Amino acid sequence: MVILSVPEVLSKKRQGGELMDDEIEYFVECVCNKEIDRSQIGAMLMAFCLRGLSRKETVTLTKAMMNSGTVQQWDPSWKMVDKHSTGGVGDKVTFPLVAAVPLFGLKMPMVAGRGLGHTGGTADKLEAIPGFKISLTEEHMMRTLRDVGCYITTQFGNIAPADQTLYSIRDVTSTVCYAPLVCSSIMSKKLAEGIGSLVLDVKSGVASTTESHEQAEWLARMMVDIGHGMGVNTTAVLTEMHTPIGYTIGNSLEIIESLECMKGNGPADLNKIVAVQGGMLLYDGGIAETLEQGEEMILKTFRNGTALDKFLEILGNQGVEKETLELLRTGKYEEVFAKPTYIQRIFAHQSGYIEKVDAMALGTATVLLGGGRQLAGDKIDFAVGIKLLRTKGDKVENGDILAEVHHNGQLTTMLQTRIKEAFLIGENDAPIRRVLSIVKPNAPTVDYEVYRSQH
Repeated sequence: MVILSVPEVLSKKRQGGELMDDEIEYFVECVCNKEIDRSQIGAMLMAFCLRGLSRKETVTLTKAMMNSGTVQQWDPSWKMVDKHSTGGVGDKVTFPLVAAVPLFGLKMPMVAGRGLGHTGGTADKLEAIPGFKISLTEEHMMRTLRDVGCYITTQFGNIAPADQTLYSIRDVTSTVCYAPLVCSSIMSKKLAEGIGSLVLDVKSGVASTTESHEQAEWLARMMVDIGHGMGVNTTAVLTEMHTPIGYTIGNSLEIIESLECMKGNGPADLNKIVAVQGGMLLYDGGIAETLEQGEEMILKTFRNGTALDKFLEILGNQGVEKETLELLRTGKYEEVFAKPTYIQRIFAHQSGYIEKVDAMALGTATVLLGGGRQLAGDKIDFAVGIKLLRTKGDKVENGDILAEVHHNGQLTTMLQTRIKEAFLIGENDAPIRRVLSIVKPNAPTVDYEVYRSQH
């Protein structure tokens, strides 16, 4: 039996060697058992990024992280499904999606993450709602799935515990965006949930973990293959992340926009992403005969108010008081959410069309305003963020308001300039194309419009 040590495994990877299965499993075991210093974990993560992880190493790391804890077991009669996004700016897709999908008899055990780098976290956004409890007991989760059809919680108990540690250290060591680490983090948690179907929202663009479409496709294919190989019906939807999703960035602002989406008033790009991903879950689950029918079924829940009812039920089940729920239902958001001290307007400096809205610049600016973490343990300011009044493809006149910056005194002249420069105004009308392509197991990647017409 070979006796391993952390420095030896770290040295091998630092020098560019490919780690054996037992070496990766040993590293993950040390992380779980706290037999490794946080500085060594950071060094290993950086070595992964700089020296690379092969496909085989990535699969082994994913399985080791999944098996570091418990794989959930549910009532065999339940149809268990889930979705996951690789992260983005203004990404509030989860909220309307989890409100709509359970209406069709599917169960969603949603494990949500915190913000990573410039990307917002689902768990952080939900905690902007007074009273919401993100941590649940296993008894509560089981009861919730039976009665409500969905819960949203952070990693709990013994679900992929290795990832909980690695996730927090990635956030503060500039190792967030390395695709194999993204893959292992996502799939270890999702596969441990005991689900039967999974839709992955893989972002492609400057504000994503994968800037190029080729990188996004590689990541999508890796996750789809891993999921399929472990018996989970897995589909990836490749979506654009050069431009923020919808018109809001920041915790409270994004919850408000999500609620408006559930009332049938959501922005077109947000509606589209939710409809495609929810429609795919209905299609894969045999509930919809085509993807197009599935999309329409999802959108109908926004128009008739049933999605809003379900979302408020989810919130109430996780601690939100009835009075707060009624304020959310009636749109009295100013009585619920924290308010910023200042709202600073950003104006257009010329007339034309908005050719670009830099999601990375605006996501980073929101973090600097206090809407995200710069250091592990930083407290989130739920009130701050950026509200777009115009987005890519819109026509503007000189002096039009482009955005409103909600802040509590952190808006420096330099940061204000960065936000203004995120908007590129030119002569070309270039609307956003959000949904790019579909990745299925054992099949070539297909352009979304082509896939939709064929199915």
